[in-house]
Amino acid sequence: MTPAPAQRMVAAVGRQVPRRMRTALRRAAGVLPWTHTSVRAACALPDTVPLLVHAGPLAVDRGLWGMVDALPRLPGVHLALVCAAGDRPVASEALRRAGELGVAARLHVVPRPRRMTPAFLAAADVAVFGFERGEGDRPLVPAVLDDYRAAGLTIVAGNARAVREYLIRHAAGEVFAPGSLPSFVHTVRRAQDRALETAAAWPAPPRIPGQPGPWRPLGAGPVRLGLGTANFAGQLSAIAGAISAARPDVSVEVVVAKPPEAYRHPADVELHFPAEHHIEVQLDQIRRVLTGYTHLIVDAFRPVLGRLNGEDISADLPALERARIKVALLAHGSEIRHPTAHLERHAESAFRDAPAELRERLVAVAEKNRRTAEESGRPVFVTTLDLLDDAPFATWAPIVIDVDAWATDQPVLDRPRPIVLHAPSTRWTKGTDRIVPELQELHDRGIIDFRLVEGMPHDQMRRLVADADIVVDQLVMGSYCAFACEGMAAGRAVVSYLSESAHRSAGVHPPITSATPATLVKAIESLLDDRAAAVRLAARGPGYVREHHDGRRTAAVFDAFLR
Repeated sequence: MTPAPAQRMVAAVGRQVPRRMRTALRRAAGVLPWTHTSVRAACALPDTVPLLVHAGPLAVDRGLWGMVDALPRLPGVHLALVCAAGDRPVASEALRRAGELGVAARLHVVPRPRRMTPAFLAAADVAVFGFERGEGDRPLVPAVLDDYRAAGLTIVAGNARAVREYLIRHAAGEVFAPGSLPSFVHTVRRAQDRALETAAAWPAPPRIPGQPGPWRPLGAGPVRLGLGTANFAGQLSAIAGAISAARPDVSVEVVVAKPPEAYRHPADVELHFPAEHHIEVQLDQIRRVLTGYTHLIVDAFRPVLGRLNGEDISADLPALERARIKVALLAHGSEIRHPTAHLERHAESAFRDAPAELRERLVAVAEKNRRTAEESGRPVFVTTLDLLDDAPFATWAPIVIDVDAWATDQPVLDRPRPIVLHAPSTRWTKGTDRIVPELQELHDRGIIDFRLVEGMPHDQMRRLVADADIVVDQLVMGSYCAFACEGMAAGRAVVSYLSESAHRSAGVHPPITSATPATLVKAIESLLDDRAAAVRLAARGPGYVREHHDGRRTAAVFDAFLR
């Protein structure tokens, strides 16, 4: 076991592991016995003592003093302030204030570790943050809330709209009224009760068997391939089937970490996303990967050894290297696509519509993952061609679809008023809000029959695609996606925005009418003005998709990696 997983294991299991085993693990990890591996250990508190943790920037938190003032109303509860060097004056003032209130023994100032992991925070009971305002007095979602959520902690935060929406969206905690001590105290007590209920509800989360797909089950063959853990649009499942069909010497296991409601595609192992933070689940995953695989395809830069090392693959790589597992990195979109560069390359980039805070977060994600890819030296694969602009060192591994499942003999563009179908998975990534008014106007004029479909189960989309004449995919990213492939497989006329340089460099010429939101109406009118040419273009779709997207080309791309 490499240092990072061993450290996280010691921190997470704490006193549940016998002392001799803890010592052995620390020695294996190169951790000295007096090194603090968790915030609770840094406070020298036993597991039975209630502990709140504040790990955000202290100087900007307008609710900090209220938390200190609330300690006398929370008997027996301790508060740990994880303090960066620049926040030491604020921490000293907090200690002075706690001394005046007679609760100095229950306020702990903990030096911020060089790399703060979920395991460091997870030993606390409840995470707290007060209230922060950004430019223009606009409430933001503090980045530390992501750290709290990664650690599996119940969050108590000051009531701002963005924060409240964040906590509701992730079912991660509750808000209190800033400036109100009774509100803070009441909310902390509720959060403590919730943390206890959660622990009782998930005492020892099991490995959940999935529904294996059409691939050779993991066995004792020469190549034992693991794939995990995002499985966006079922692409891991599709790639697993394609590789298994092409390589009889490869056995496969697909592991997916998602909320149960997102289990829509075949997988051998399904990790309930909230339970993924539990030590039993993570230890099981470590054993599965390090002892079971010879090769591993890491999906979307997600961690594969659980969340003890953090929220991305970078900290798992040393352990995988020590286990002599060959690793490849697979990217699909925002995990590697740089928003700023995309805005510079494309006048009608999707990131024009993305919230500013989201753009900032995605910039950080893309830059971190690119560093990981470049520094690790592992082979990188991307499923859409536009991503080669962000990762020129990568290899295109085309999206895989079931071509025959989408085939239809229904005619195309033979009715006076053609059906135009648009089915966005996420509106801003497809340009939906920019194109719906234009398409609705054509509908109202009787030129087209416009159908906007959202939230439809994937298996029901086949009928809708077969009924359509024109399929409109994304118009703001630069490459065609799975929905466009499905439309081509069905022999429909497909409209999508294609980056000319990316597709030219790959030597492919998809039978797609390229358009942006500004040129969509003109593109549709041109298809209707020359229907015979549009029908001929649509007829090339099934052949193109079979050549590039039925899985054979994708399996061939991974062939050298699997040797």
